[in-house]
Amino acid sequence: MPRLVLMLAELTAFAVLAVIASHHFGYADGARITVANAIAYIIPRTILSRARGSNLTAHVLLFVLTFFLIAVDFSRMLLWTSYEEFSLEIPNVQNDARLYYGWALQSYYGNTRLGEIPFPGFPLMMVGMWKVLGVSVVWPAAMNMMFTLTSVVLTGMTTRRLLLGRVAAPATALLNGGMLLTSILFYYLMIGTGILKEGSVYLSMSMAGYALASMTACDEERHRPWLDLLLFVLACVLMAGVRTTYLYFIALGVAIMSLPNWRRDWIMSLAMMAIFLITLFVGDYFSSYSFERHAEIVGGGWNMQRFYIKGESQLLYREILDYYFLYTPWHRLLMLPLTMSVQFIIPIPWVYYEHLSVLNILSRLTWGWYLVGGTAAFYYLFICWRRHQGMGFWAWWPAASFIVMAYIMAGSTARYVLPIEPLFVPVAMFVFCRLAEGQWRRQYKLWCVAFVVMLAAALVVCYLFQRGILSGLLAAPAA
Repeated sequence: MPRLVLMLAELTAFAVLAVIASHHFGYADGARITVANAIAYIIPRTILSRARGSNLTAHVLLFVLTFFLIAVDFSRMLLWTSYEEFSLEIPNVQNDARLYYGWALQSYYGNTRLGEIPFPGFPLMMVGMWKVLGVSVVWPAAMNMMFTLTSVVLTGMTTRRLLLGRVAAPATALLNGGMLLTSILFYYLMIGTGILKEGSVYLSMSMAGYALASMTACDEERHRPWLDLLLFVLACVLMAGVRTTYLYFIALGVAIMSLPNWRRDWIMSLAMMAIFLITLFVGDYFSSYSFERHAEIVGGGWNMQRFYIKGESQLLYREILDYYFLYTPWHRLLMLPLTMSVQFIIPIPWVYYEHLSVLNILSRLTWGWYLVGGTAAFYYLFICWRRHQGMGFWAWWPAASFIVMAYIMAGSTARYVLPIEPLFVPVAMFVFCRLAEGQWRRQYKLWCVAFVVMLAAALVVCYLFQRGILSGLLAAPAA
């Protein structure tokens, strides 16, 4: 009976969406919006229904999250078409979205003088959809919706796969908890459903994560290794097209996850490394980033110094970092406490735009990440180093990836680290399960107090600097 109620709620919700969309955009576009979003929901729903531990709670969570994101996307479409010269075919998208969408339009209409774009995979996917379905922003928006929702489901499945047998919680609780913790990463969700390549990167990282989790899972979670290898291939192929450089993070995961049972998993590890190398060279061939550019990104230099940390809101941080990208590797390593802290805290959880909107506010709701990241930090500080108390090698993959990203980019761009954030969800879920079992409760309470105090102090300092209050006080003696 409850599942029948859910099905009726789904049908009713999509019927309401069809009516509202037709009212605003006409019957044809209203039908496109409804069908596109229905497909974007059905695919992750089907994956979830086949997952071990799937239950009604997980389906309700996916349903609620889907229509929250549909409402967000619909608001964007109204914004993109709010002037007469714009439409769903030619939307008023901004920043990187305009670059990708414009490149895809030029390619679709046969313009031979295309501008340079680092990774063409995402706009080429738009062109492919348009060849079949017609030009409209509805299709890439729905595709990214599907990718993001699927990444949420896969993160829940990865959490279950990693923790089942290591904690007392059943498969249903682990799946639900993993999905719920991913669903409160609002900045992650908002960026993933935009007209950007992030949705594709999310899906790739979540598929790779689920496949790699099999190498440390309990025996009942290790089944059909060929299916995990196929999923890994799909992850690497997708990542090679949309952001080739992130293949290095997948390779880092392979290296780390091969360590605990290398005698058993060496064939799988070699196969995964071979897949990584093949897709890396193929992706490099089609992208405008050469291997020399990859080395420059890691090693720093004048190009990095010129092109990064130059926004108006980053001027103070640039003054603190000085010539960061020209420093020696040891100097940059010594600055990791600063760069990692900045990477953790941004985007700042308040809106400073002149014109407020619900979309701006949602993008700044980083409290969910602070919960997940702060709880994961408790694991690294108090649990992982105790013998037979940790969750295994998996936890070192997101930690190492986070450190590498902070080292390379100085923690300056919040969007770059988003694909890594859900990898911390199983770590945070492990802590919550241990707390439910009665362990570490006193330490966790003390940590929460200390963490909240440190976070509040950092946010207050950021706010005072942003308002010019603290910088004015510091400049007063010099005057």
